[in-house]
Amino acid sequence: MFSPGFAERCFSLHPAPQALLRPDGSIATANPALARAAGVDRERVRDVHIAELVHLEDRRQVESCLVDLGRGEQARSWRARLQPPGAGARWMDWSAAAPADERVVHVILHDVNQLHEAERAARERERFLSSVFSNLVGMVYRCRNEPDWPLEFITAGCQQLTGYSPEQYVDHRVMYGHLIHPEDQARVWDEVQAALGARQPFTLRYRIRTAEGEERWVYEQGCGIRAEDGALLALEGYVTDVTERVRAEQSLAEKLRLIEAQAEAIRNLSTPIIEVWDGVLILPIIGSVDRERANQMTEALLDAVVRSGSSHVIVDLTGVDIIDTEVASHLMKMLDAVRMLGAQGVLSGIRPEVARTIVALGVDLSRLPTRNGLRDALLDCIRPRSRAARA
Repeated sequence: MFSPGFAERCFSLHPAPQALLRPDGSIATANPALARAAGVDRERVRDVHIAELVHLEDRRQVESCLVDLGRGEQARSWRARLQPPGAGARWMDWSAAAPADERVVHVILHDVNQLHEAERAARERERFLSSVFSNLVGMVYRCRNEPDWPLEFITAGCQQLTGYSPEQYVDHRVMYGHLIHPEDQARVWDEVQAALGARQPFTLRYRIRTAEGEERWVYEQGCGIRAEDGALLALEGYVTDVTERVRAEQSLAEKLRLIEAQAEAIRNLSTPIIEVWDGVLILPIIGSVDRERANQMTEALLDAVVRSGSSHVIVDLTGVDIIDTEVASHLMKMLDAVRMLGAQGVLSGIRPEVARTIVALGVDLSRLPTRNGLRDALLDCIRPRSRAARA
């Protein structure tokens, strides 16, 4: 058997703070470790009620545990803060034993301040992530790299997105891969595997079918999670609904196609090239002419000359109210191009106010054949052909 002296030395030398308490909770004796932890002299701590060494907010808990021990409980444990005078409180795990044959309570304290702070920080991170995930319009996931994409973790946003609960996915009662539209499944698999092979994140856009049978477009962004040796452990990422965005893009694309078709129709109407006689084309110009329209007219006219094999081209200016040096330059280039294709070009319908503007601007149209009106221009084109036919 150990001698009382040996037990006393173990009590005194033990690094964990310890105390023997009377039934009323006052300290009968304390080891040096408790005195140091409490920030008081060992002799002065004697006869002090143990609750006086505890943080004010934790005293009721300590007193309640001591009452339970006094009523016959032989052991209790709890966590409370030790509050040294003039120092910061430290969290301690308390273990207390009250042998039935002795009227004392043996209390041992273990410093768990770092552990408590780590647990508190972990709870805060968990709360923060839970708050973030619950506010995301979409779902965060972790899954295995298999064609059915079996899920190991998924946030509650999957319910709103797909109509299935997180438990259905994690228990593998529902496989996410089965929700992907059959026409998109192979493409999704191939794109993910290509990104994993290149050690790059992947971004996808594809269709899914919800629990209600509704077709939705989703956007997914994710990456592979690897072990230290490079082995692929899982895929982690985020999926969100982009159905409205895709429909808006499709609607916009359709509107753009309609606008382009209308623009093409307008361009055709703005350059109406008419074959009024065998080998005779008329291009009536109405309204203003800028660089873009002049290029369009020139291109359309040259195509018509080649396609019809025409030998005469009449550019009618009856509908032109204003002409400047740039427009005149466009007209001359147009008729020069016609001449290079072997056809003869003529201007008709120059109105008096347009003629005065041309003279005022000093524009020289002398090398271009002109006629007073469209009738005269047509007669000039037809007469040589008629004479040739009679001969």
